[in-house]
Amino acid sequence: MTIIEDDFTSGAQVSMQMDKDAGELFVFHCPAGQGCKVNKWPLDSYHMPIAMAHYEECCELERAV
Repeated sequence: MTIIEDDFTSGAQVSMQMDKDAGELFVFHCPAGQGCKVNKWPLDSYHMPIAMAHYEECCELERAV
């Protein structure tokens, strides 16, 4: 299930998704014309802010392009 997703004019995409059944949280960073880089954390209140910070870092990288 997608939690949040940002699309950039460069064609890049950053999204945060979760798999409730597996208890996992994912951040997908897909720069334009490249494969996706995926980071994974346990789905819990401790790791959620860490994943959100990583999501924002990925978005900032794309905004700087």
